[in-house]
Amino acid sequence: MAVVLSTAKTLAEYQYPQSAIEPWISDWLLGMGKNPDTAVRICRNAEVNLRSSVLPIEEVFRPKSLTESNRLYEENMIRLGAKVSRIAIEGAGLTPNDINLVISVSCTGFMIPSVDAYLIEELGMGFETKRFPITELGCAAGAAGLSRAREYLRGFPDHQVLLVSVELPTLTFRFDDHSLDNIVSVAIFGDGAAAAVLSGRAEIGRPEIVDSSTTTIPNSTGLMGFRLGEKGFQILLSKEIPLVVKEQVRPIVEKFLAENRLSIERIDHFLLHPGGKRILEVYKDVLGVSDEALHFSRKILGECGNVSSSTILMVLDEVLQSSQVQSGDTGIMMAMGPGFSVEQLLVCWSN
Repeated sequence: MAVVLSTAKTLAEYQYPQSAIEPWISDWLLGMGKNPDTAVRICRNAEVNLRSSVLPIEEVFRPKSLTESNRLYEENMIRLGAKVSRIAIEGAGLTPNDINLVISVSCTGFMIPSVDAYLIEELGMGFETKRFPITELGCAAGAAGLSRAREYLRGFPDHQVLLVSVELPTLTFRFDDHSLDNIVSVAIFGDGAAAAVLSGRAEIGRPEIVDSSTTTIPNSTGLMGFRLGEKGFQILLSKEIPLVVKEQVRPIVEKFLAENRLSIERIDHFLLHPGGKRILEVYKDVLGVSDEALHFSRKILGECGNVSSSTILMVLDEVLQSSQVQSGDTGIMMAMGPGFSVEQLLVCWSN
């Protein structure tokens, strides 16, 4: 089995309400000779109330080279990764030396060696700790990391796994890119980190990951991703994403649950990655769930924005910190990312 012993989340130091970001977006677009009205409307309709950044806002809206942005990524990856990992390990009642495998996930920068190598030294883990970095899965990577942890623990049930996600999408903002994709990105994405510690041992009241699956939708590689150029990352967010989700998600979810002798109606908790307001609306419609069922996803979207792979772990953390889960409950976790891939996990709370 794979049991989630603890979770943790943290935002970056500089935190801004959406109303404080709008003037910067307006000045940026006006300075490029563009009308900012559409961008401001997108921000106001996003249902994102607060976001954080590793940089003060004036630095976010300053042109930067790929070299400078990636240097900032490396520094803050290590710093935030160590911070959130310490909280999660302590919350599990463990020491860093108890961790046997570190899975790190991120897609908003590039570094070799990956952040897990630095965390082994920074946190004082054993030098035989295994490393498994996952990159380029985008928003789906947090869920994929949980799946890989589950698979590892089936082979090594006496081990403990640390999963850590750090995402810094404000560092991917391209000052020279006034495309709608870049505007949507600056309207909904924020920086942050999340972590989870998993074990192969049962613990009363803690959630067990019972099953997981990955489904990659055919002919969908152009829906979402990054292009890397001389000036940095250029985000791609197709307007077709909500339509694809609407057409594909329900049968994918139903098949996964049927394999576990369950149905949507028998799921107590929906832990869904809030890619944005529109995606949550599609979830509600196609899965036939209530606004209340999406409470935790909406809460994270409102308080943190979309933090890419960290977001699904933040939703899980919110659920575990709440009093709304009872022994015997079941939950489904889901996140989607470039590929276009759908990651699902079935979670059960032990009696």
